[in-house]
Amino acid sequence: MKLIKLLKTTNMNRSLLIGYYGGGNYGDELLLEVLANLLVKHGVKDATITYQDPAHYSDYHNDFGYPRIDIRSKTQLLSAIFKNKNILIGGGGLWGVDMNFNTFLLSCMLLGSRLLGKKVYLLGVGYYNSTNRLGHVAAWLAGKAAHTIIGRDPETVQNFAAHNPRTYLDSDIAWHSKDLDLTAYNDAVAELEAKLHITGKTLCITLRRPQAKHRQQEFIRYAEEVGAFIAANQDQPILLALLESETKSPAEYARAREWRRLYPNVQLLDFPHNPLALYLLFQKRHQQLAVIGPQFHIIMTAHLTGAAFMPLVYDNKVAALFTNLSIPEAEHISLAAVRRDHMQEFADNFFGGR
Repeated sequence: MKLIKLLKTTNMNRSLLIGYYGGGNYGDELLLEVLANLLVKHGVKDATITYQDPAHYSDYHNDFGYPRIDIRSKTQLLSAIFKNKNILIGGGGLWGVDMNFNTFLLSCMLLGSRLLGKKVYLLGVGYYNSTNRLGHVAAWLAGKAAHTIIGRDPETVQNFAAHNPRTYLDSDIAWHSKDLDLTAYNDAVAELEAKLHITGKTLCITLRRPQAKHRQQEFIRYAEEVGAFIAANQDQPILLALLESETKSPAEYARAREWRRLYPNVQLLDFPHNPLALYLLFQKRHQQLAVIGPQFHIIMTAHLTGAAFMPLVYDNKVAALFTNLSIPEAEHISLAAVRRDHMQEFADNFFGGR
């Protein structure tokens, strides 16, 4: 069972969409925007979107005509669960190294929904051995609750299949970006291009806050290496991309603004903007852009649009993506091991040497 076949053969009206939507994270917002497009494309007229702050929904998304509720409101959430017949978990590596207590609560809620007679669908999700003990418990709860599970890689399918035989292999939801009619986003792309000044080859470097506390030092060291690289490459155009809202990543924004102040060759790409606008910008400028960054979905965006990227790994989900792209493990660079020299070699190849 593939995602598109499921949407074609299943009545998904009266569905409640749940994910980490509304936090301003590029990957999560991309998943929602693509999934909403797919639901509209397949005739779903009655769906409700959970969002952390519905008042800011339009900062990141087009209006698909689906109502939104505030997922932080227990009253709104419980009412929506009772009202809808389907609960859709719309993508994401929820059960992985970034596992947190909210994912455990979500998994408990899914099992409760199943007991209430709702059909639970896990769509394009990830469950990795890199998760912690609580993550494995949460995945067991979600697996038992699900009517159908569509995993985005073999590791996920193997792990969930131990709990639910109706587990199938497909891709990440964002993979379907390439199959959508995205002409409705042309104006948003034009606004993004007007904000940036990409006149030639430009290296896009992304910063990321550590979501798992025990990984904090790796991300701090990565940022230090990025800073050293930028200081040594003041003659090359660099675009610093913050793929999350400033309220979630204040330290990363402060660091990026300081580098922009110090180095005239540095531009800053901050949120909010529509994630598919960024996808289309990469598609339009793929010969001029290359990516150094650990985020799963910016790497996927680069691949799907034909832009170059460094094979940087911080979790099993990224390694699984590279395996799917036939990038040998010997070429993977772990976040803990990446240094300025790795970045320099990649940049020299992209810019054509010095």
